Amino acid sequence: MNGKPRSSYWFIFIVGILIILVSCQESGTGTAVSPTAKAGSQPTAVLTQITSAPSTTAAENTTPEEEETATAVSPTTPPDTPAKTPMPADTPPPLPTSHATPSQVSSPTGEVGALIGLTLNSTVGVLLDELPEGERDRIAAEILQRPSTYWDNLAREQVRLTYNRLHFRPFFYDHQKWQLPLPPKDLWQIDLSPDGPYRATVDGHDLVLIDYTYSSTLLTDIASTKETEPALSKVGGTWDEPFILPLDPTQLRQRTGNACVNESGFPPNSFDAKNYFIYFDYTCEPDSVGPAGCHRSQYATLSCQDALNGRIGTIETAMRFERQPWIRANADAARVGEVVAEGAPDIMVVADDLSNNHIVYRYFSPNSCAAQEQCISGTGWRRLLMFNATAHNLGTEALAIGKVNRENPLNNMFVYNSCHDHYHFANYGEFQFGYFDQPAKQAFCVESTSRFSNNEASPLTHDFTCSSQGIQAGWVDEYVAGLDCQWIDITDTVTGDEPVTLPLTFRFNQDGFLCEGQPVLDENGKPVWEPTGLRNQQGMPLSRPQCDFVDDWYATNEGTRDVTVPPVGSYVTEPCQNGEIGPRRNCGFTAQPLPSLPTPTPTPTATPDEDGNIVENGPEPNYRCQPGEPVELTCSLPDQQAPPQVLRICETSAILGVGTACTYIAAIANTTISGPNTAVTFTCPAPRDENEPGGDYAFYTAPAFPEDESAAVVCTAVNQ
Repeated sequence: MNGKPRSSYWFIFIVGILIILVSCQESGTGTAVSPTAKAGSQPTAVLTQITSAPSTTAAENTTPEEEETATAVSPTTPPDTPAKTPMPADTPPPLPTSHATPSQVSSPTGEVGALIGLTLNSTVGVLLDELPEGERDRIAAEILQRPSTYWDNLAREQVRLTYNRLHFRPFFYDHQKWQLPLPPKDLWQIDLSPDGPYRATVDGHDLVLIDYTYSSTLLTDIASTKETEPALSKVGGTWDEPFILPLDPTQLRQRTGNACVNESGFPPNSFDAKNYFIYFDYTCEPDSVGPAGCHRSQYATLSCQDALNGRIGTIETAMRFERQPWIRANADAARVGEVVAEGAPDIMVVADDLSNNHIVYRYFSPNSCAAQEQCISGTGWRRLLMFNATAHNLGTEALAIGKVNRENPLNNMFVYNSCHDHYHFANYGEFQFGYFDQPAKQAFCVESTSRFSNNEASPLTHDFTCSSQGIQAGWVDEYVAGLDCQWIDITDTVTGDEPVTLPLTFRFNQDGFLCEGQPVLDENGKPVWEPTGLRNQQGMPLSRPQCDFVDDWYATNEGTRDVTVPPVGSYVTEPCQNGEIGPRRNCGFTAQPLPSLPTPTPTPTATPDEDGNIVENGPEPNYRCQPGEPVELTCSLPDQQAPPQVLRICETSAILGVGTACTYIAAIANTTISGPNTAVTFTCPAPRDENEPGGDYAFYTAPAFPEDESAAVVCTAVNQ
């Protein structure tokens, strides 16, 4: 019989075993777990209202030495039940964004870290309720044909609604649990159901839906993993964070008002339709009011869950966190964020975030907080360029500012502002658009708000708040477009009839008030202060803590991006970018010309003033409608075959000489015109001030379904 001796087979077998053992030692034991694998025990999402917290399990602690050889276990200890009415966050949570890509580099600490897999099973879709009923079948058929990229983006819109609860988790569990931040967005994976989208009715709402699974991976240090959630202290441990999410995650401001907004810790009037998602809190109730409650800018009449169920439809689901075995290859695939300073903080301005910008018109009275804090160049109607500004800590240590005192005569760095009800931190940074001077940036809370890094040097947890401020290693302090005073007033900057492209610049820590290095301490361990020769807005002299700065600390403290601004209009008159549909969307509208108002005729009469001097009266203003009185219009589509059009009526500014290109919330009327003789009623704009007499309005139109053709809308005043 031909063949090799049996001893040769034994030799090959033994060599193979040795190779496998060496390979396991190099990469860590355990089976490699794909960060996108679906957990077989992942909770099933259901289209109903949640009634209790999901059951979860905890695991025993694991020492660092055990991490390399830990095997999956079945946790047995149930976690704490979330509070019925969680404490809201006391600082604004921004949009979690990543501007780096996963790397294949070694751990920045050279130590074993921890891996946590995230999965979420959910359903997301497009609400059809607001469209004319006779058009829904046609529009639904077109939506069903949209590409997978559209559904991927829509799913991401829904996932980011988990941000507030995860990043500000201590306030939901009364500090019994800590942050479980979302990974950087570059690591998010959306697996759409192979069955594709489908049309369904949920709680009486007409929707086009698709099922999907979200997955991602957190890479961090071992210590913060054990701190954030006891259930994740050992490999195999799981935790399910409950959520109630809207089936259609878009246009939440327009559809639910402020019912789902948690404003705790924010300046009043800091949420809008663009940044609504970062405030989303499904536990908000209408009686949760005041600076520590959900609602402070205006009260809500519905709970968030009632508003979602009544106007959109909801899904009950949970984000599952599962501690995974330490596999070096998996860690390398999930690692994001460079480290530029060992043993110290070092800040980088995220220039790409400046590209997250938009334009709005807003009216300011002389006693507004923005006017008092010199955030605008004048009062009345102003045109604002809003944008994100982000400072990312790329060091291995937190940039710690410490406890905030209302009055500190040693430095005067913090000044309490009663209008916004928070402290201002002087000399945080400055903005500039073009080559003109603008009001300087003032930070109201320097806090770790998002975790842009995903590596062993960036903990999951931090204890910074508005009372004790700082930026954790790998985290960012981000000021999101829409926050009060997070803008540049471009009313008097952008003039003319052509678009203007100018650089938008953010300079961080330009005067060295924040220690990007090692603080200099006295014999008692207290900071040593030095005079700067600068003064705050109250005229008090400013001092700063002495610091042994890291080399070239200032090299990354400035970012610039070009921004193009049209001569008139807002983001409402910009094209839709994300497939938004319906009459409430804030994009794709076009200004429609109206007949010019007649030139006022001067009145020849004269009257004495308070001192008895004769003063000639100015011309009486002419109005398109009588200020404060009802207006009735009949509107039609001259082309009877034209698809439905949305008519939005906005205020005009007499001083600026333009319509205010308003959002749905600010509109004085918003009606879908789908047939002849559609009635449109509204109240004629009242006077704002002596320069804004009211009595005029502007028309903006858009197809109800953006993929349809635009068509003319003709309106006639009733009884005129």
